[in-house]
Amino acid sequence: MPQPVSAFLRQGLMLKAAIAACLKKASPKRVHRLRSTTRRIEATLELLVLSAGIPRIDRQSKPLQRSLRKIRRAAGEVRDADVQSDLLDAYNRTPDSKRLRKDLSACRKKAERKLIKRLEQEQKKIELRLNNLEAILSPALDLNLSGTKLINVTQSWFAENTRGLDPHHDQDLHTLRKVSKTARYLAETGADASKTIAKLAERYESAQKTLGEWHDHFLLLHEAHTRLPPDSETIEHIQQDTERLHQRADTAAGHLLATA
Repeated sequence: MPQPVSAFLRQGLMLKAAIAACLKKASPKRVHRLRSTTRRIEATLELLVLSAGIPRIDRQSKPLQRSLRKIRRAAGEVRDADVQSDLLDAYNRTPDSKRLRKDLSACRKKAERKLIKRLEQEQKKIELRLNNLEAILSPALDLNLSGTKLINVTQSWFAENTRGLDPHHDQDLHTLRKVSKTARYLAETGADASKTIAKLAERYESAQKTLGEWHDHFLLLHEAHTRLPPDSETIEHIQQDTERLHQRADTAAGHLLATA
């Protein structure tokens, strides 16, 4: 059965290790691990608030959540540059792709410095806030949720956070991607215990990846428009791929919202 307190304790250790690793060397894999770990912890805290009935957990978790948002945003800038550089490999034959890659590399270095500074500012705060929450949660270490409750909580949370979204609007489509990711992490808390829950997590993950592929190209297109001349062949090629991926994302979003 899903055990959210045990999951939170494991994720806390993973976060401390991810921060330490990035402070040594903020490689693409380490930055990605840092971001995904912060999102998993936030999802687990959401699950505990919604389902565990633990006194003070909502109020006590907010300082940690503030710190998590700060480092996730800083890591996000680094991660975006890494992803965009990888995507640019498909456009190496265009004349000005080297210019864009050089600019992205400079952005990455600047974002990495900001990330390191943010991690240095938040590391001790995060460790203290994790320790405080661990003390509050320790009496509920053996808390078990039923698979049915986890599914209900996940689906209800997803429905609540997607209400009113229009996938034909880019910002709403981006929001749906983020909500799908959190819903996936909520479900994955119990994915090992239930095939039904695992399939639910896979459904959210599939939509998240399709929407993410579009959004990564969308951001790359924005960078290309910002840094390259209007008649750039690189912009033209990225634009074509972004439009194609937008259609796929619209379809995936429609299917996901129809089953919410």
